[in-house]
Amino acid sequence: MTELELISGKPKIFAISSDEESLSLLKEFVEDYDYEFAGSAFEKKDIFDKLDKISPNLIFLDTDIKNIELEELAGDLEIFNIPVLLVIGELFDETIDKLLTNNPYGFLLKPLEDGEVQRSMAVAIKKHEQNLINVKTAQAKIKEKSTELVIEKSDSSFLLILCIALILTAILSRNATWLQWVILIPSLTMLLNSIISLKKMKPVTPFKEEDLPFISIFIPAHNEENTIEATVRSVCQSEYMKNGEPNYEVIVINDGSTDSTGEILSNLKNELPQIKIVTRHPPRSGKGKGFVLNDALTLSRGEVIGVFDADTQIKTDFLMTIVQYLNGDIDGVQSRVKMFNRDENYLARMQHLEFASFGNTLIAKDNMASTGFLGGNGQFVKKEAIINSGRWDGFAVTEDLNLAIKIILQGGKIRYCGECAVYQEAVEDWRAFFRQRVRWAIGNFETLFIYFHQIIRGNIPILKKFNILEHISFYSFNLLIFFGFIVTIINGISWFMFHGTTIIRMEAPFLVGFLSIIAFFPGIIIALSRDKPSIQELVKDIVKYYIYCFHLIPLFFLTMQSMISRKERRWSKTVHKGGKK
Repeated sequence: MTELELISGKPKIFAISSDEESLSLLKEFVEDYDYEFAGSAFEKKDIFDKLDKISPNLIFLDTDIKNIELEELAGDLEIFNIPVLLVIGELFDETIDKLLTNNPYGFLLKPLEDGEVQRSMAVAIKKHEQNLINVKTAQAKIKEKSTELVIEKSDSSFLLILCIALILTAILSRNATWLQWVILIPSLTMLLNSIISLKKMKPVTPFKEEDLPFISIFIPAHNEENTIEATVRSVCQSEYMKNGEPNYEVIVINDGSTDSTGEILSNLKNELPQIKIVTRHPPRSGKGKGFVLNDALTLSRGEVIGVFDADTQIKTDFLMTIVQYLNGDIDGVQSRVKMFNRDENYLARMQHLEFASFGNTLIAKDNMASTGFLGGNGQFVKKEAIINSGRWDGFAVTEDLNLAIKIILQGGKIRYCGECAVYQEAVEDWRAFFRQRVRWAIGNFETLFIYFHQIIRGNIPILKKFNILEHISFYSFNLLIFFGFIVTIINGISWFMFHGTTIIRMEAPFLVGFLSIIAFFPGIIIALSRDKPSIQELVKDIVKYYIYCFHLIPLFFLTMQSMISRKERRWSKTVHKGGKK
């Protein structure tokens, strides 16, 4: 059978054997089960001729057959795409062992027994039907993703050309008034988020102890020998208990690691009973974080699923604090993110401030009808919500954002928890940093281009639609905002040096220009103030962070180049070096 078709009528059974006694029994058992015994053969040419003519639903292969190379025959049978049940006699050698290893449909031992034969036939045929369905589903998914890739390339090309044309027009015409009006909307949004973030967040209603949900924590790990042990130990020290017992499990997915990650996990398993280890081998491994998380989801027991990166550190009360946010009609919650190596260098410090700023934005979104977003580290979601939204998309570069959008489009709510934080490792060198951020930006643009029409047409409030679009348009808007800052700085220098002369005119009303310039600052000031720094530290960090954010300009063009030139969606993890905790 080369095409998917559900069985109608009697399934046809074919046997490859020269053992008349076994064939007679097999024919009797097959017909007793109301299947059709469609014939047998034991010479290679006769076997293939009959298979072409009969097209059976199942093959019994007797490993005692003479004058045929079994391994070669098994390989030739694969082209027919028919399930094969092995029938094993007294002889058991290396070849048969290899056949058993490679055959997914099972085996029978001589002498044959009717009940076992009939059960094995039904199971093998049903399994093959499901495999064919899975193949068709996978092929349809790949076709869908190929179509999406074409859309992403065309939309990226259009956006890139549009932005370059607008910027060149401003430079050549020496007039960027249009820019002031374009960035007014994101500027007002930033100001609005800053104001709303000052509002006290809606309090949570704690679970009663007997109602505390069981949590399954997923930790994907690929070549994480530098950090995995500290992460697992940190998570397993959690004081999240019910009836005096840990109310959580930790599932570590070793995704094709080639370093000592597997050995470290094996040693930890002997010491920490909470952990389960799932090992993924090629060719399944290395395909994307979404696939890894879906594998773990199948094995999990939890009502709530938490996801941590392999460089995570948490405090012992983290789980007890964050799970309270899922009491009621909330589907997901994202924790605060901090950098444990933030004092290592300028770049690490700026990432710490960036996540503080992002957290402040999520506070505002939380105050606006729980329209927060999930991050890759420190996300906790009800298992039911994950399943109902179609699970994680293994093809998505940022599977966390993709899941959040699907949950919100279904009317779900996502909150932000600033009471507790995951501590992770900031990237310390610029090359690795841009590699990470290009991946994040690609994920945002993927979501924007693919889900735009669903968001516009979705049966959700207008405010939620606006919040989603504003969030996933972050990188394109910020290109224009920081280009506007450059024009403003150049004009300011020119005005002082050449006595009131400006290089590029910006002639919108004063209020429009003023809002565009100052909108960036209130949010970061509020975010940094939450950690109660001194005035001097606050001013230094604001200046440094303002300079840091100009990386968004080259990042936009690097991202567009990657999206236009890539031939497939490829997940690229951040390398964790391990360091000061």
